[in-house]
Amino acid sequence: MFEILDAVLERAQALGAADVEVFGERSTSRRIKVYRQEVEQLTAAQRRGVGVRVFSGGAVGHAYTSDLSDGALDALVRQAVDNAAVSDPDEFMALPRPQGEPADVHPYDARLADATDEQRIAVALEVEAAALAADPRVKTVEDSMYVDADGDVFIASTAGVRGSFRAGQCYAFAYVLAEEEDQVETGYSYGVGRALEDLDAASVGSEAATRATRLLGARKCPSMKAPVILDPFVSAAFFGVLSSALTADAVQKNRSLFAGREGERVAGDLLELVDDGTLPDGLDSAPFDGEGIPSGRTPLISGGVLQGFLYDTYTARKAGRASTGNGMRGGYSSLPGVRPSNLVVAGPATPLDEIVAGMEQGVLVTDAVGIHSGANPISGEFSVGISGVRIENGSFTTPVREVTLAGDIVGMLMGIRALGDDARWVPGGSVFTPSVVIEGMSIGGT
Repeated sequence: MFEILDAVLERAQALGAADVEVFGERSTSRRIKVYRQEVEQLTAAQRRGVGVRVFSGGAVGHAYTSDLSDGALDALVRQAVDNAAVSDPDEFMALPRPQGEPADVHPYDARLADATDEQRIAVALEVEAAALAADPRVKTVEDSMYVDADGDVFIASTAGVRGSFRAGQCYAFAYVLAEEEDQVETGYSYGVGRALEDLDAASVGSEAATRATRLLGARKCPSMKAPVILDPFVSAAFFGVLSSALTADAVQKNRSLFAGREGERVAGDLLELVDDGTLPDGLDSAPFDGEGIPSGRTPLISGGVLQGFLYDTYTARKAGRASTGNGMRGGYSSLPGVRPSNLVVAGPATPLDEIVAGMEQGVLVTDAVGIHSGANPISGEFSVGISGVRIENGSFTTPVREVTLAGDIVGMLMGIRALGDDARWVPGGSVFTPSVVIEGMSIGGT
């Protein structure tokens, strides 16, 4: 692949381009879905291609291709050069320069590629069997899946950036339907790892079943102002939305409620929020980002105080700072953009049983509908539909649904009073978070 990247660099320089970056990718992904203990779907896909950025006087031209023949590479370079010629210049747009050695992180486990299709199928089958065995009210496992991805990325530029790494992930997933007295409730669960041996398929299936059956009989609860416990899945979604307001891109476009608030208290004292692309088990860990900048650890909120923001090369130049290694790509066909790597919610942990026992009333939130559309990272206001279980006098009582949770993000952060002892990785954004207890939330029911 480096031979191909070097050939693209040479072609671009021959056309007069002085500042050029080439990003290459090759990967294999697999997806297995079972239904009623039979394989319903098995797909494997291979992806390979390169993308090139040409920089000229603050203008950038981008092009990409999956055809790696000589003729296609010639056309790729011409297109990128032509695109740069008709692009508007921007004084802050420039080729990323080397910024130190790659982080010492190795996000690949050779056991992933050594696994057989029979072993992968067995994971999906065990997920489904465990969900059905967990409770007779689980009538259907709508989705029981195993998914993995294994790939290499490469980068080279005329500035001297050059590197590659291999990364792999696998997932087990269950989505179940539980029924009782004509009421149907759903539940889901994930398991993630670097290799099949990291997955506990039985736990994934049984947890999905529990999340569905505990909502049977759910109804609205009285409107109240009370503490809520966001379970890790809901907490991850909330912090995922919040993270967009912690990027320099959002701040510089005046689309963040945190703009101009560095050094201010924005959350409860115990909250530690960090972006860390170097964690050994992080789902999005890597030696460097999509621009070749070494991954690192960036404190965002510490002791409740806003520490700073995430930067890629462009936003860092605009702010007169260094990139935090958060110039992320979705693949060879996309341009880098600033976003988190692994978002970690940390702080002193309290056993969840103790948290519940100390509540006179409240709600454990196990699902939030519309959290991405219902939470505004600019104004901070949000209103979302939730499901969960009511807490009364220190015990779980009745399940609830068709209830709203409303407030504002900073008020929610300031109301964080405890973190559970159940932290886990949640995919779909790579967030490591426990259950989060928030006081004084407005719960709208009957």
